[in-house]
Amino acid sequence: RVDYMVSALMDLKNNKRRQQDTVHGEKTGRLRKLIGQLKAASQSGARSGKENSSSLRIRLKDILEAETKGRWWKVGASWEGNQYKLNGDDSKMSDDKIPAEENEEEDKLLRLAAKYRMNSDTRRSIFCIIMGSADFEDAFEKLVKAGMLKNKAERDTSRVLMECCGNEKTYNSFYEHLVKRICEYQPQSKFSLQLAYWDSFKQFESMKPRKAANLAKLLFSLVVKHRILRISVLKGIDMTSPDDLSEIGMIFLTLFFTTMLDHFDDPADVVVFFERGM
Repeated sequence: RVDYMVSALMDLKNNKRRQQDTVHGEKTGRLRKLIGQLKAASQSGARSGKENSSSLRIRLKDILEAETKGRWWKVGASWEGNQYKLNGDDSKMSDDKIPAEENEEEDKLLRLAAKYRMNSDTRRSIFCIIMGSADFEDAFEKLVKAGMLKNKAERDTSRVLMECCGNEKTYNSFYEHLVKRICEYQPQSKFSLQLAYWDSFKQFESMKPRKAANLAKLLFSLVVKHRILRISVLKGIDMTSPDDLSEIGMIFLTLFFTTMLDHFDDPADVVVFFERGM
């Protein structure tokens, strides 16, 4: 050992590198480079919000239970997980039954979308998301993930939402909560809703009374209850000559104002509401 230390010191003094040290240095350099690449890949994935498809999703729980359940991340290793047993009359649904039911539900929504004249892929997608969601939070999350609240798709979302609301047999408060959630996330959607209502006012001649009633209740909720839109949205209806107003237009305004007046307990609140322009 003394001879080795003396030899190593002499090599260091003479600026010589032993062959073995050179090999270790090369291995260390390769390992450092590999670790740097892994760090760069993980940081880029975190910034983009996407997971690297080549990374293993090993949880702390998996590591702690490695002795009992096995190491599933190692090739050829045994693993106890995701198995199920059939006990008595209990049985698992077959793998092909679930996709079949999902396809049937999707086909049903697509037929309904065609019935309501969803004439573009974007509108059909929005329709299927809204009508196939469990609740308004589920619908909102799916719309965001699908990118349906951006650019032109955001305007289509407002129109499809109103179309769905109008075609309900009775008014469903699901739509007002969904609109409120969308506008909280993206305030510029208020203008798209206003434009959508102005377009619907032009369709009073061909609109069914049920649709007009549902849209009137939705507008009441957006204007009075949630204060999302201003009452000035009604300027899209020509009320200068009541005799020229269509029957559907009269139904819409009557239902909107009667619901609004019933909402306020004190008549003074109605005056304040109109003075504020809300």
